[in-house]
Amino acid sequence: MSSSISLLFGTSETAPTTSNLQEHTQKLLPEATGRTDDVFKAGNTIGKIVEIVSGMNKTGSSATGVFTMDGATRVDGLNGEYSLTKTGTGTFGPDSDDISAMVDAAKGTGPEADRAKAYLEARESGLMSKADMSAMGVTSVLNRTDYYNADGSSKGVEGTFNTVGMEEFFENNIVVDEQGIPRDKSTGKYAGIEQNGTKYTYITY
Repeated sequence: MSSSISLLFGTSETAPTTSNLQEHTQKLLPEATGRTDDVFKAGNTIGKIVEIVSGMNKTGSSATGVFTMDGATRVDGLNGEYSLTKTGTGTFGPDSDDISAMVDAAKGTGPEADRAKAYLEARESGLMSKADMSAMGVTSVLNRTDYYNADGSSKGVEGTFNTVGMEEFFENNIVVDEQGIPRDKSTGKYAGIEQNGTKYTYITY
């Protein structure tokens, strides 16, 4: 299964955290082993509106631009154990179509339910706007290390995203309304960010 991470409320599965997100993120990261991504240390405002879910070890090789460990550097350890490390860009596979969290949220009441309903309606009607954030000053590189036992079985995965421009993007494009909901600064529409590997997509609806 692939993953496209949802920040600011969306759909999907990937990893880093911030101080206020730690408790929330730990519940969502059954497979994540990555270190904290520096971009998400920007403080309470970003911490309040970013939701991150994980799939650090869900890489494939069938889709164009997918991050794989091809060409990784091998380091041998004790007793035949070894690791493979690679730095690069790419997605974890096709973007996720899992909207179950939104469907569940839409069943409730209040501002979060209203936002979920708007998301589902925009998705259904084709009125959701999406923009590649690399054209908006946000770039990211993944440094990933896979650890193996001597017999080749996996010992775990560790990854660090080096993301540049996210804090400036938030300052320029997103405002949090009186109900704590992120909105696009220029249109007032609901705002979100989806992450799939090192690809970030800005959504408004």
